[in-house]
Amino acid sequence: MKKTIAIFSGFYLPFLGGIERYTYNIVQKFVERGYNVVIVTTQHNDKLLNLETFGTVKIYRLPIRNIWKKRYPFFLKNKLYNELLEQIKSESIDYYIVNTRFQLPAILGAKLAKEAGKKAIVIEHGTTYLTLNNPVLDVLLHQVEKKLINIVKKNTDLFYGVSKEASKWLTNFDVQAKGVLYNAIDFEDYNRYFHFQNSEKLIISYSGRLQAKFKGVEMLLSAFSKLSEEFDDIELLIAGDGPIYEEITQKYKQKNINFLGRISHEKVMELNNRSDIFVLMSKIEGFSTSMLEAAQLENVIITTNVGGARELIPNDKYGFVIENNEEALLKTLRQLLTHREEIKEIQKRVSQRVMNKFTWDKTVDEFEKVFIEIEQKEE
Repeated sequence: MKKTIAIFSGFYLPFLGGIERYTYNIVQKFVERGYNVVIVTTQHNDKLLNLETFGTVKIYRLPIRNIWKKRYPFFLKNKLYNELLEQIKSESIDYYIVNTRFQLPAILGAKLAKEAGKKAIVIEHGTTYLTLNNPVLDVLLHQVEKKLINIVKKNTDLFYGVSKEASKWLTNFDVQAKGVLYNAIDFEDYNRYFHFQNSEKLIISYSGRLQAKFKGVEMLLSAFSKLSEEFDDIELLIAGDGPIYEEITQKYKQKNINFLGRISHEKVMELNNRSDIFVLMSKIEGFSTSMLEAAQLENVIITTNVGGARELIPNDKYGFVIENNEEALLKTLRQLLTHREEIKEIQKRVSQRVMNKFTWDKTVDEFEKVFIEIEQKEE
């Protein structure tokens, strides 16, 4: 008889972010291995159905209030909500997985698991507190965060991170993580998307959300503009959308900076294949999907010491983990641009590291080990 896995997450596709991509990819592997999957998420768009089935995957989208629909959804506990909740409770669920420790669907999943006599597996995707970019409000937000995780802790003690750094971060909430269930890549994507590119220009890229101060896009654009005065054969490609899109496209109009807007995953992978250097000057990461995918398709990675950066890049032979400032970024880019013979070796080395250590098959192997441990304890 097939086992059923329930995954509770604040958002799911077509909402597109790192957590949603993580969920989608583990779901595909679970299905390949013969599991039924139930996804419990929120109806962040009114056009989405509250209940859909795709083969052995069933998606419940619980109704939410109109406030913060795409940032922090609050349940609208109306008749429809209660009907869907009863349907979820009637599902024969063997294993419960909840994404993040603070979203309300995660708290719901942990409670339902306990009611069913089970423990939910909590996946930590971050390495820092949530922020509103306001010191006063952030103090209050951090207190709320702690209260929310305390609710989760009352229902389960099975916490895991998407990187060692994410697991370590949980100690700030007096949580000792049980291990790591890595964010990863699809091994076959290398064969799907990698093709030798013979370009006269050296291409630097970024793909991800365009949000003020979080991902360092403004710093990358500023540094690149300065480098363009020194090197005439470089190009910057920016893929993504977000609150600062209009601002930065108006500010940076030079010909060797191209804004691609929001593009499909396939187009992102094609961009990674064209690109030589990928830059992610982020303040907050668990283990960046964009970084892993760029590394797989042979990009030199320049990033900050957040998330799983050191797990991907243990030393300068695999890329560059630098301080989060423009001076450090300029220094590293100049080093690469003036010593281009080093680029190819770093690209090959980091690509092999990704495909040897961080694949979805390996992650789901680890999930199945956790499932076995849970069953043994239940006996």
